[in-house]
Amino acid sequence: MPERLHKLLAQHGFGSRREIERWMLEGRILLNGKRAQPGDRYQEGDRVEIDGKDVSARLRTASAPRVLIYHKLQGQPIDAKPSEDVKMRSVMESVPSLRGARWLVVNTMQAGDSGLLVLTNDGRLADALRRRAATLPAAYMVRALVSHPDFALERIPRVVQYDDVVVEFDSVEHAGGEGRNRWFLVKSSRAHRRAAVRALFESRGLKVSRVIQIRFADLELPRDLPRGRHRALSDEQVAALYASAGLEWQAPTRDDRRRKRRVPPDRRPGTSGKRPSWPS
Repeated sequence: MPERLHKLLAQHGFGSRREIERWMLEGRILLNGKRAQPGDRYQEGDRVEIDGKDVSARLRTASAPRVLIYHKLQGQPIDAKPSEDVKMRSVMESVPSLRGARWLVVNTMQAGDSGLLVLTNDGRLADALRRRAATLPAAYMVRALVSHPDFALERIPRVVQYDDVVVEFDSVEHAGGEGRNRWFLVKSSRAHRRAAVRALFESRGLKVSRVIQIRFADLELPRDLPRGRHRALSDEQVAALYASAGLEWQAPTRDDRRRKRRVPPDRRPGTSGKRPSWPS
């Protein structure tokens, strides 16, 4: 049965649907020797090229959806860019490589932020979760420098104006710390306003030194997952994530599991027996 080409490419981990549509408009994708358009349909036997490389064989092979959670370090870039003088390994250099596909970041964050990062090889899932970010819950640990040791929590509002939009948070709670360096737990019913978390505190003159995302949708950052390490989600967790995205997920059969190249666990030194790595 013919299927939309940009959807099929996303399913096989070439990129998100939006990225692939943009590549089509830029002329980077050819379908049977002609420039592909976002509405074009693929059927068995078609020849597909991306940047001059024939990827037709990969489209005939089923690609099992995979999801990773990664504990991103503060200051760690997502991708390595040759033009940047960055000494720290990027996220993409720290996670396992995928044969014939690539990892897509669901909840992209700035280099200065840290915490729970969700990656998948399914472009459909990445797109769907990004579109639904306004309805997915999130939580953050925030370290801020308060003005006085007796700083009152009530001074921090639950609403802030950011980018000409009023952003409301569900709650702000004390989460530890002594003296003027304090930790706060911020909960939100919307995961698409991460940058507004800093603005919430800065609106009261508080300097924020760290923002750690500890929840996205139904996923939480495990306390035993060290910074810079990854973990593959279980089938149950993947199924719940697809449900959050409004997508159907078919559990792999026994034969699928045999063919599937599993994401190896992170066995680098320091991945076990550590104390919780947040907050710190």
